[in-house]
Amino acid sequence: MDSKNIFEINYMGYSYTFHRNCEDTLEDFHNISWITAKQMPKNQKEFEKAQQMAILWYYQHKYQCSYPQLLKKSLQDVDLLSMDL
Repeated sequence: MDSKNIFEINYMGYSYTFHRNCEDTLEDFHNISWITAKQMPKNQKEFEKAQQMAILWYYQHKYQCSYPQLLKKSLQDVDLLSMDL
């Protein structure tokens, strides 16, 4: 796997390693990885949830995807973490 497909982030004392999905552009991969890291997941279960929320948030903003009302609060929380993207 080449270096464009792996991204490591050290954020606020936590280290995260991301593996690019073949469907994602490099920009998508970079942004989704940062949004995931900024949620500061502390274990694998939290990491998986954070990554899912990051993907949903990113697709909502980039592709104007819409999601059920049930996710609205969670996506708004991610909004606050993504101000500098």
